[in-house]
Amino acid sequence: MNQNAPETGVMIDSKTFAIGILTVTALILAVGIAVVATLPQPALAIGQTDRGGDYIMVTSQFNTGTELVYVVDGATSRMTAYAYDINRKQIVPWDWIEFRHFMRPPGGGR
Repeated sequence: MNQNAPETGVMIDSKTFAIGILTVTALILAVGIAVVATLPQPALAIGQTDRGGDYIMVTSQFNTGTELVYVVDGATSRMTAYAYDINRKQIVPWDWIEFRHFMRPPGGGR
């Protein structure tokens, strides 16, 4: 090797190299966040449950155009299903059932 020959390679110290790697990583993450933020996010409420006192609310999807909210009243043992009517822009009762029809009397009799 000739000690008098000019150097052709570029030497980068470790601090400059680390700053370059961190800058590239930050740029990749920023682009990823921008892409995810611009994608449309559908609002889904299927399978959500909440409880308050004697009431339990559960959401479900009946078909592609109808989603229901079930409200269970523990005090009266009744479940009512509600649906959103797009034409009237109202929440309307869909169906209801009383749980006492499914319960056996004490002692196992029918």
